[in-house]
Amino acid sequence: MPERLPQHKHCLNCGKAVAPSKEFCTEECETERIGMLRRKRRQLLILYVGSIVVLLLAVILSVVQF
Repeated sequence: MPERLPQHKHCLNCGKAVAPSKEFCTEECETERIGMLRRKRRQLLILYVGSIVVLLLAVILSVVQF
């Protein structure tokens, strides 16, 4: 007969088992996750702004014919 595991969740950063009331296993994991989310958010912002700039340049160059 298989063993029953106590109720638990997994750390959002490293995947270790944590108590159901917690999201992270340590404060280091929490700060690391926050930093990673900030980097991802910054990368997305750069991607969006870069895409808009390229789109605007394409529109401007298509309107202004040399």
